[in-house]
Amino acid sequence: MPDTPTEPADALLRAAVESSPNGLLLTDERGVIVLVNREVERLFGYPRAELLGQSIELLVPIDQRPGHAHARDRFRSAPRARAMGGRRELAGLRKDGTQLPLEIGLTPVTTAAGAYVLAAVVDITARRESEDAIRQLESKLRQAQKMEVVGTLAGGIAHDFNNILGVIIGYVDLLKAMATDARMNHDLHEVEEAAVRGRELVRRILGFARRADADYRSLDVAHVIDQAAQMLRVSLPPRVRFEVRVAPETPHIRADLTSVHLVLLNLGNNAFQAMPQGGLLEFIGEPLYVHDHVARSQPELREGLYAQLTVRDTGTGMDASTRQHVFEPFFTTKPEGSGTGLGLSMVRGIVKEHGGGVILESTPGEGTRVRCLFPAFEAANEEQATAYGDVPFGKGERVLLLDDEPKLVEIGLKQLEKIGYTGTGFIDAEAALEAVNAANPPFSAVLTDYSMPALDGVRFAQRVGELRPGLPVLMLTGFVQEFLEEDFAAIGVRKVLRKPVPPQELAAALHEVITRARDA
Repeated sequence: MPDTPTEPADALLRAAVESSPNGLLLTDERGVIVLVNREVERLFGYPRAELLGQSIELLVPIDQRPGHAHARDRFRSAPRARAMGGRRELAGLRKDGTQLPLEIGLTPVTTAAGAYVLAAVVDITARRESEDAIRQLESKLRQAQKMEVVGTLAGGIAHDFNNILGVIIGYVDLLKAMATDARMNHDLHEVEEAAVRGRELVRRILGFARRADADYRSLDVAHVIDQAAQMLRVSLPPRVRFEVRVAPETPHIRADLTSVHLVLLNLGNNAFQAMPQGGLLEFIGEPLYVHDHVARSQPELREGLYAQLTVRDTGTGMDASTRQHVFEPFFTTKPEGSGTGLGLSMVRGIVKEHGGGVILESTPGEGTRVRCLFPAFEAANEEQATAYGDVPFGKGERVLLLDDEPKLVEIGLKQLEKIGYTGTGFIDAEAALEAVNAANPPFSAVLTDYSMPALDGVRFAQRVGELRPGLPVLMLTGFVQEFLEEDFAAIGVRKVLRKPVPPQELAAALHEVITRARDA
């Protein structure tokens, strides 16, 4: 140790060392600790008396001590200052046996009494945690960006696939009108039903890939669970037995169909992944009356009748610690890269949006039961319109049809003729605009595809409005739209029809917009 400085320099030095926010240790050339400050005592949990005279390796984890001693010898042979911030990190060993991450700075000190090393140490636990959190958020952002790309790709695929389905449905509809054989009519009906199911499947996929505005309507729980079960079955491994049970008295709910499907599919996916050796997965629908004393213990619920949608598995289950965090965003029990940690958080969010609540029950080794409670819809018994009834067909009014797919133009013109309109078809937007401008008598309505290579449906509708103000435009699309109805209305679009469009729906839409424009 160097000669004792004279007062008051000695007091100033000790005050500076003690007040430093960093831990400061002074070791001699043998690595023996000769000076520490209060911060070192706090970091490592040793009183000063137990550190002075001890080897610096006392504060290094046992498995790292040989390497640390070797590094200390190298530094002693060529001592030079190494400032803090050079990312020189190592682990420190506390008195209680726990470890903490440290960053260090080294300064050689030469005195008449010998050579010493002054080490400044900083606990970087908070920085490590912050960096880990940033990495996790970056990972989640990359995952979200991937999902956005998937949504874009899904939209393009849906557009092409809907065009194919539109051709199929259109020709089937024409053939049905000509078929006289009962067996042929039956077969054509089956083809049409399959194409319609394909159209609905595309809509669901797009609803998952791109979050569309919620469409709340009265839903039959049995039908909803059956649809979700059909989608989930194709991904279930053979070792998982799947059962669906819905009580007949289960009330309808007022909900967004895509959102409820998303809830069931997320829970079903989690359930079968929790059964690597196989087991039983159940979808259960049943009524549940929540009494006041239960509602008081569940702040998300109110007294009244609910439809309870339960997903139950016989898998690994969860312990109390996992159950406590399972609904937190980004929390996941899956291996790195196997899950986003958003599924259950999203499930709770969706159910809460619908005025309900989620109850989770799970025991390690016995499985998990997740109960999603949706408020019963009072108007559930109202019959939902599923057909267009007696739709008034056209009386020869002229309708312009624009689509970049020639087959769809061909079938569309035949459909227009069948429902009483005179159609003029185009695959080129500029040619269609010229026809709109020159038409005499003018067109009564315009049907345009949304997604086209040169001039998309939105800009085409705007141009039509400039040429013929008040001419109603109907937009045909296979996408889940991100536009609001008022945005479409502002550019003259009176209706948005999802492709492929059944003839009855097209007839009803054309009659509505033409009548409204005529009466305006």
